[in-house]
Amino acid sequence: MSILLLLSLLLPSCSLETSIPVTLTIAEEHPFEALYGEDLWYELSYYDGTVIRTVHVGKGIRDITVSVTSGGLRAFVMKPLGELGPIGGFFEPGGSCHVSLTSENGEMADLLLSAFSYRPDAVSRLSMEKVRKENPDLSSIDQAIFLSDLFDGTLNPKALSLYEEGHIAFDSIPEGTWVSERYEVPSFSVGMSGEEVPFDIYPGVYRYIEKERALLLTVIYTEEGEASATIRKAPI
Repeated sequence: MSILLLLSLLLPSCSLETSIPVTLTIAEEHPFEALYGEDLWYELSYYDGTVIRTVHVGKGIRDITVSVTSGGLRAFVMKPLGELGPIGGFFEPGGSCHVSLTSENGEMADLLLSAFSYRPDAVSRLSMEKVRKENPDLSSIDQAIFLSDLFDGTLNPKALSLYEEGHIAFDSIPEGTWVSERYEVPSFSVGMSGEEVPFDIYPGVYRYIEKERALLLTVIYTEEGEASATIRKAPI
């Protein structure tokens, strides 16, 4: 037996295993955890190479190890309280078996997780490493065109279609300090009722909590340029 062959048998390699243990880490304290000074529970969903699985992750658990099969991209999504905006991450063959879950990856991971349910082969062939290298701000990627090109086999990470940032405003948000659920999206304060609050955002869903009033604000901005803002009791 040659030395190279012997080494290949002895050295651990994620890409050579059929069943791969992947350790997922909540990479940062959630803004709402920092706001309330307590841990949240999460709902984890991921594609293991065969089916989409869902696991409850209790309060205070920051690391969890799951098994996936080799053979392509795998996406992981955790939703705080099972309903708030996702944090996410990706594993692909040859990559690290330790995946950090962040809000920056959340929306794209959630999109791809849904796509796995009907086009798993196409999604498994995707390299998110290449996509992130060319487009670090995943929230700027036009999701509809991205999926269409992915399914057609014409996706080029160097020439992705991007959203135009929308400039919208609301004047019906109550007074208070509104904390964003994403560190990369600014929080804001409203000094008086009726004050116009501007938002410079890409299409998507944005949530904010006003702790003193125990309110959750959800701002939705669509690809068609339509915007809405709803307020309900905070789930925390």
